[in-house]
Amino acid sequence: MASNNIEIEAKVLLSEEDYRKVVSYLQLSGETISQTNYYLDSAERTLKHYGMILRIREVKGQFTLTMKAPMAEGLLEKNQILTGPIAQKLIDENIFPEGDIKDFLDVLHIPVSSLKILAQLTTEREEMDYRDTVIDVSKNTYFGKVDYELECDSDSALKSQETLKALCAEIGVPFALNDLSKETRAINAATGNK
Repeated sequence: MASNNIEIEAKVLLSEEDYRKVVSYLQLSGETISQTNYYLDSAERTLKHYGMILRIREVKGQFTLTMKAPMAEGLLEKNQILTGPIAQKLIDENIFPEGDIKDFLDVLHIPVSSLKILAQLTTEREEMDYRDTVIDVSKNTYFGKVDYELECDSDSALKSQETLKALCAEIGVPFALNDLSKETRAINAATGNK
């Protein structure tokens, strides 16, 4: 089963101290959603060249293969539910499952046999509705590193940025849009790139 949607978000990296300020200000419950992402690309970073991200996300033993591709505004996101055994074959043996995502990569002449897991990242996330948007507060652990992120998802890039900017001003934390995705940060850490 596959689904498509458009993701329009803005993100800010936080210091640990600012992360705690945000959690306190938003009165988050402390009930986090834990997810582990396995990021795939070729050794030559073919998907990165196209501006694409490919990952397997595990949440509570459920696996989703997700491909994100750039659009004029936001990202096209294709999702494909995987069974545990199929996900493990992809993680452990690079056996790519049939489906819409493989078909899309075939159209782009990207051989799925060249794709492998380059990095793994675990996120502890809380989210809430906030002024007609969704706010996510995350702690990310990957390759011996920890970082913190504040994210806003809405129906336009401008709305996401404006909401995040206003929220940061209210809380008193620095606002600087983060253009480095979790995938890029994790793969850079795993491969020693800056």
